[in-house]
Amino acid sequence: MRLLEERVALITGSTKGNGRAMADLFSEQGANVVVTGRDKNEIQTVTDDLVREYKTNPLGLKVDVASTKEVKDMIERVRQKYGRIDVLVNNAGYPIKDEMWDASFEKIQDQDLENIFDVDTIGTYRCCRETLPIMIEKRRGVIINISSTPAISGYVKGAPYTVAKAANLGITKHIAAEFGKYGIRCNAIAPGTIATHRNWDRLTTEQRVSIVSSIPFGRAGKPEEVAGVALILACDYTSFVNGQTIVVDGGETIR
Repeated sequence: MRLLEERVALITGSTKGNGRAMADLFSEQGANVVVTGRDKNEIQTVTDDLVREYKTNPLGLKVDVASTKEVKDMIERVRQKYGRIDVLVNNAGYPIKDEMWDASFEKIQDQDLENIFDVDTIGTYRCCRETLPIMIEKRRGVIINISSTPAISGYVKGAPYTVAKAANLGITKHIAAEFGKYGIRCNAIAPGTIATHRNWDRLTTEQRVSIVSSIPFGRAGKPEEVAGVALILACDYTSFVNGQTIVVDGGETIR
């Protein structure tokens, strides 16, 4: 028996990087994955791949989690098609530009904060809020919020990102405490340096060498390694794990 046989897994931001790796691994383990993103062509490509490779029954939806209406519509579409949501992974993130990432804390403007929070934090809140009634009705469910190691250890750049991802840890603990009585568990994953299109491709070779020198393994992580942790949190093997943050960073933050 596959670990997620016939379960419905909604993964936001699942056309690239960590989200795409989760979509593949969850499908390989029997889940019907709801693929979301903001590019229709990319969504169609992923759903077609999942059908061809894993013979599952995915659903592709174009969604901006910064829109309450679009999130509500997404959840309703999923409910109509499958009747339930067994796993929600909040992976969608605002595409931070280099100049914002490199800007000093005191240079960040309100609009910069609002843009990131509306996707990374409030978007996570929206998706949880609209999904919880379905999980409560079924008396079970798994929510996985994607945070990041700067939310735990701090970092010298990307202040809005750090703060937004730290807020997601608060969302995680609150949901775990309030909704555990309904059989719902909520955990977070804090990836470190992962070689995804979003953060790795923009680095120079010199920058990459400098970053991996602080990782005991001497390399960046792979999206598949984040997906593997998400799979374990999503399946029944971790049925008594609730309100925790799992760090996936190759040991970078132990130093």
